[in-house]
Amino acid sequence: MVKKKRYKMKSIKKYLVLALLAGFGFFPNLKAQNDLQISRVFELYGEKKGSVMVELTDEMLEGYDFSLFKSITINNNPQAADFIRKCLTKDETGAKKVKQVVTNGIPTSIYLQLPRKGQLFRLILFNETFKPVQKITLIYIESKNDSEDVLKLILKKK
Repeated sequence: MVKKKRYKMKSIKKYLVLALLAGFGFFPNLKAQNDLQISRVFELYGEKKGSVMVELTDEMLEGYDFSLFKSITINNNPQAADFIRKCLTKDETGAKKVKQVVTNGIPTSIYLQLPRKGQLFRLILFNETFKPVQKITLIYIESKNDSEDVLKLILKKK
């Protein structure tokens, strides 16, 4: 019985230390996106049917100079598209650069260059297409490189 209690206490202590480290910013990737409304999109739709979410960090991003790449693709969900646009409208406040493509009065492509968070430049890309089916793509990138350089790199790698 004593060994089980010690093991449980060690496990609890380990989780408390991890929680404290995250709370004090030792995991900057988790903290940098939390102030954005789009984080709710990833939480709500990340594991739903018809969605594909990708999150890459550190060594997975070698050659891109990103510290975080997070994307979600959602098929045939107009409610999700509306929710994302509402989140982007809120995140647009304070953005350095905002570029939009509007089709029939609805933004279908949005580019937001957000203010730096510490040493990280932050970028949000949104696109919605309707042919052959409705497809929504939302991308969030953090990098030590300027957002314009990140965008050039993405377009060049294609």
